[in-house]
Amino acid sequence: MRRKGQGHHLAITVLELEGQPKLDELKAAAAMLGNRHPILHSKLRRSPRTFVAAWHPSEPQAIPVHAHDPQDLDPLIHRLLNGNSIDILADGPNLHFHTVPLNAGRWALLILWPHALLDGIGINRFVAELAGNPPGPAHGDTSTINGTPATLWKQAEPVLKEMRSFPEHRIRSLHRKGSKPTTSHFEVIRFNSSESAVIRSKMASTAGELLLLPYFACCASRAVRSVISHRHPEEDAPILLTLPVQRQPNPSRRPLFHNHMVAYSLLLTGEQLEELAPATKTLYRSYASFLRRKLPAAMEPLTKLMERCPSRFYLKPASLYLKGEVCSLFHSHTGQFAPGTSSLFGSRLFNGYHVPTVSSPPGIGIFFSEFDGQLSCTISWKEGSLSQTELPLLRDTLLRDLGTHHPQ
Repeated sequence: MRRKGQGHHLAITVLELEGQPKLDELKAAAAMLGNRHPILHSKLRRSPRTFVAAWHPSEPQAIPVHAHDPQDLDPLIHRLLNGNSIDILADGPNLHFHTVPLNAGRWALLILWPHALLDGIGINRFVAELAGNPPGPAHGDTSTINGTPATLWKQAEPVLKEMRSFPEHRIRSLHRKGSKPTTSHFEVIRFNSSESAVIRSKMASTAGELLLLPYFACCASRAVRSVISHRHPEEDAPILLTLPVQRQPNPSRRPLFHNHMVAYSLLLTGEQLEELAPATKTLYRSYASFLRRKLPAAMEPLTKLMERCPSRFYLKPASLYLKGEVCSLFHSHTGQFAPGTSSLFGSRLFNGYHVPTVSSPPGIGIFFSEFDGQLSCTISWKEGSLSQTELPLLRDTLLRDLGTHHPQ
């Protein structure tokens, strides 16, 4: 992750709460959680003997708490995401708490964390633990795959065969060739309950309630494709989409600190993405076929191989294979935000959502979550990936497909 600029690949989880910041309660919780989970003060090192990367904890200590004066929320999030206050290869805390008073008798708790340590499932569990819910399993490898490199390579062959078909198409993302962007940007679209109901109603009439993941993935893909087609109108503009597949199907057994997913890469042609409803059904059929052919089981040994192998050995060939691309966009819908959590330290929780950053390529990600009937959408991009004229095009395409206007 460090080699692709993801050692500083951070995310912020936002909790908008009632009243004023509860600093005493937060500091007590920070001390408790910091001592309960030494990995929150650790660094990542790869063994020179096995090449396997592992966390090396230091002495347990409290999670840092930073109190900010009243200010606008989004500029503060931008500064924290780009402040490089966390480095997974250096000593120091891997998670920070930030508080800021907001208008209308509210305050926000911002949790700054690295993708190398947590994912969407993990941070939801962490928020629940912070709210006082009983802790679940903290560690544990959700993959049971083992074997020699030759055995693992043979087991991964079905998914490798699938990937070999991708270069037949001209894959593009929003990353601009030759650029090395460092600054992350984002826009959070916060839908109220009424707007969220309109979106769910259109989803139900277009694709059905059970097609939540394919529906939102198609909306995100069509938004990114609109920009690619604007840049390259003569091309078909296929989309190589990367979606998460849970390693552990039982939510209660998913540990707090672990990458719980393998990646599912799916190619959608420009023709398949022309209309939203057919595109959703195509993606669903492809996803079902992916599961039916047991390709997640083939992704497991491939992931295990990459865990053992220095990243330079596979990143360079993969980059050449896909002509410098990784995929067209990152996307996820993490579902309900921190299920079962309605308050924190006695303060009612009004809204909760995540603001991830992305690497470049692809330079763009579109992420959804929901809290108490309110959808949130985070558009995240690297500097240079979206121009000032392209961002409205992407946003308008996305909102038109969702069936709503930009919230004011």
